[in-house]
Amino acid sequence: MTRGMDDQVESMVSEVRQTRLALGGAVKRSEAVLGVSERLMEHIATCGVRTADTPYIELAQRVAADIAAALERALASGQIKPERLFDERYQPIPGTQPPQHSTSYNDVADALFPPIQEAALNALPAIVFCIAADRNGYISTHNRAYCQPQRPGDVVWNTVHSRWRRIFNDRTGLASATNERPFLLQTYRRDMGGGQFVLLKEAAAPITVAGRHWGGLRLAYRYQS
Repeated sequence: MTRGMDDQVESMVSEVRQTRLALGGAVKRSEAVLGVSERLMEHIATCGVRTADTPYIELAQRVAADIAAALERALASGQIKPERLFDERYQPIPGTQPPQHSTSYNDVADALFPPIQEAALNALPAIVFCIAADRNGYISTHNRAYCQPQRPGDVVWNTVHSRWRRIFNDRTGLASATNERPFLLQTYRRDMGGGQFVLLKEAAAPITVAGRHWGGLRLAYRYQS
């Protein structure tokens, strides 16, 4: 009997391993197809052909320039020092789930970003969010609707409504944050918590401050029918 059970266990382990490999292959194939699609969209836009994405790309670039200008004025006036603006020492905020972090430029971001980011939300149809991320994907100040204080123990609610002070270093978030090309177009599923996802497009543009790459402007919008 023991031998028979061992055989069954080995068979189950083998099936799990094969399933895992198959799923991994499917994910890689899906990401490869997605990457080709994104590069095609970028190529078309770069060639000067106006598409449904063009207004969102241009808006992302304008808002990125506005954020950069506001930060440069803050540097010039002494409101913040370069070492604080480019601070990467993200300090965990105790008791937060999903984890939130603080850094030394939070107060400046809270003062400067909201008027610029909020104005962009109504500039075009179907915009979901417009946020500045530093080069590591850290969102100091999200749109006001997503800057709610966390509710202790309510991870699902927090995931949806408390998206500020968080590091989004997933594939999409990090690509937008590190991109230094004139723009980047991506397609992805946004995690809304509780197993809920929303399919979005995202146009990103780099934010350069005093000659240094600070991060990226992320402009997400729903697919247009």
